[in-house]
Amino acid sequence: MDFKLNKEEICALDIILDTKQEQSVELDYVLPDYYAEIFRICKCIVVPRIASYSINGDKLMYDISVLVRILYCSEDSNAVKVIEQKLMYSKTADIGFVPSDPDVSIIPHMDYVNCRAVNQRRIDLRGAVTINIKLSDISRRELISDAFGMDIQLKKVPVTYPVNRLFASKLLTVTDEFELGMSKPSIDSIISCDAVVASTDKKVIANKMVAKGELNVNMLYTFNEGESSGIESMQFTMPFSQIIELEGVDERYDCFVDADVMSCEIEPHSDGEGNSKIAECKAVISLKCHACRTASVELAVDEYSSAYKTSHSLADVKIESVPQPVNYSGMLKMMVNTGEDSIGNVYFAKCSIKNYSVSPDSNGASVNGTVICSVLVCGEDGTPYSVEKEEAFSIFVPMDNASENCVFDVKVYPLSCSYTMVSDNEVEIKTDIKVSGTVCCTEYFSGIDSISVDEASAVERNKACALKLYFADAGESVWEISKHYRTSPDAVINENDLDSDTLADSRMLIIPII
Repeated sequence: MDFKLNKEEICALDIILDTKQEQSVELDYVLPDYYAEIFRICKCIVVPRIASYSINGDKLMYDISVLVRILYCSEDSNAVKVIEQKLMYSKTADIGFVPSDPDVSIIPHMDYVNCRAVNQRRIDLRGAVTINIKLSDISRRELISDAFGMDIQLKKVPVTYPVNRLFASKLLTVTDEFELGMSKPSIDSIISCDAVVASTDKKVIANKMVAKGELNVNMLYTFNEGESSGIESMQFTMPFSQIIELEGVDERYDCFVDADVMSCEIEPHSDGEGNSKIAECKAVISLKCHACRTASVELAVDEYSSAYKTSHSLADVKIESVPQPVNYSGMLKMMVNTGEDSIGNVYFAKCSIKNYSVSPDSNGASVNGTVICSVLVCGEDGTPYSVEKEEAFSIFVPMDNASENCVFDVKVYPLSCSYTMVSDNEVEIKTDIKVSGTVCCTEYFSGIDSISVDEASAVERNKACALKLYFADAGESVWEISKHYRTSPDAVINENDLDSDTLADSRMLIIPII
């Protein structure tokens, strides 16, 4: 007798690598002859970025760029001067096997940095970068949804599951020019240029996804015009848009776009009158497109044959919900005190986030971490110096249908930073914190992945009767009763006009013997 099984492929996203690596940062720098000698180091700004990455077999290889900017003053001037150096490092992480459809997340952050002047022309810098690496891959398991022949009976339950996932990534370079305007002084040196993804959107067309969004760029620069010198800031936005090939995607898929700024550089240009009042910004963005298509089907969780002895095996598979976007902003406040020194002017304030974690609960998720705020100020005598403060923070992100089974894949970063002087030696820092990414709820399902029928072991039957009577208790399962008598559950339900598998009351059942 023919025996046929129908199977459904269950698609899940498994984390196959979740690790941290460290990279030491060292710089022994001697100033060129045309640089003014160092009298005081005001601040050291170190920004690590992932320049590129690739997977070769069972190894993940990536390059880190570390941009170092050292702000200092010479002995005869309080004007801030800038030393800029870019350091490159290559790293490798062992995956353990060759992934089929990998999704890679590499996030670096600066652990610490110490910078000192060895003498008036030499700087020694030591620090360390921690790189958080998470790599996911698609796993596929087949479970039985139907069986034909050999008088097989199946107990099935409805399941909604991901039937397919699609990934695609691309590096996008965005370039634009901005004029400083009449009210802004000319650029002498760039202190920092930070870009963050303020918003993203997507549109799906046949086999393609259009990813677009907007970057917020914050530039700090020094100026030196005659007897006037200092630090200025400028903020502007840069739109981006890119078509990404995503074979198979259509309107049936739920789609998401994840954008990361890999690098951001600003080059000052002359406006034609000898003034550096044009800023050319070049940003490299890593775009990752995710698409997930779900289906609903009934999967077998138990079986028997009314004619032969059978056996089966069970497989536990992870069933994931459709990822839902997380897009939340919260405000953090911090007071930075300079001690006994009175502040003459605040040049700028910067904030960063490190060591954050996400803890889900029934109403949302708590984001806990450390915010680091630093301000560059000048005293009443015009001497610039910096003050830094770390503080723990906690933000609650409200969310419907969140549970302990939810997995959050989010980034936490400062979207903007502002300051207010509240006294002669105290500054209030306000930081807009952005929490963006996705949340996916998971559960494990145990279903049948194989059935064996022993055709040589037929079930013995009493051929003298066609019906049996059974006195059932409330709460008993029609499936278990039918399995005991090796008959069809549908036949029992139809014969007794039942409307569910579970009996509501005690009653007598007619059991047809098939």
